[in-house]
Amino acid sequence: MPSPVFLVILCAISGITAANKKSPRPSLKIFRDDYATVVKTCEAVGYVKDKCKTMRGNSIVAFNAKASSTHSISGQTRATFNSVDLNIGGGYNAAKGIFTAPKSGIYVFEWTIMTYASKTAYTALKVNGKQNALSHCHNNNHGIYMFCTKLTIVRMEAGQEAWIYSWSGTSYIYGSNISSFSGFKL
Repeated sequence: MPSPVFLVILCAISGITAANKKSPRPSLKIFRDDYATVVKTCEAVGYVKDKCKTMRGNSIVAFNAKASSTHSISGQTRATFNSVDLNIGGGYNAAKGIFTAPKSGIYVFEWTIMTYASKTAYTALKVNGKQNALSHCHNNNHGIYMFCTKLTIVRMEAGQEAWIYSWSGTSYIYGSNISSFSGFKL
C-alpha cells in the first residue's frame, strides 16, 4: 500500500501538470483530464480501488418512488408507488411496486405513508416473502391526516425482492406524491 507521502507528491505533480494544459474550455477539459488521471492512478497503485469504482457509479443502487394516487390496500396487498423520481441500478419496478436487488449487500429502506383523515395504515416491508419491519399509523378518529415513517436495514441477496404491503386490516394511503417508498445499497 503506497505511503501517504507518495500520494501527496503524486497529487502535487498531477496538479502542476493540469495547470499547464490549454483548451478552448479550459475548466471542463482540465476537470475531465484530472478526473481520468486520478482514477487511473488510483487503480494503478491499487489504493482504494473499490472507491474508484464507486466514483464512476458502478456500484450505486438507489430508488425513490411516490404514490401518485390515493388508494387503499388490504389482505397482504402491495402498496402502489408508481411515480418514480430515481431508479439507479434499475431495481425498482413501478408497475408491480417491487424492488429487486440487482446486487447482494446491505440495503436501507424507508417508507412514509400519509393516511386519510381519521383512517389507519398498518404497513410493513416484506423481503423475499417474509415480513421484516412494521409501521402502525392510526390517528384515533381525530379527523386529521397523519404521517408515519419507518426505516429499516436488511441484508439482501441479488434477485431477492422487497415491497410494502398492508399487514392488518385496510391501509388508507394518501397519494398526490406524498406517500413514498425508497431504498439504497450501503
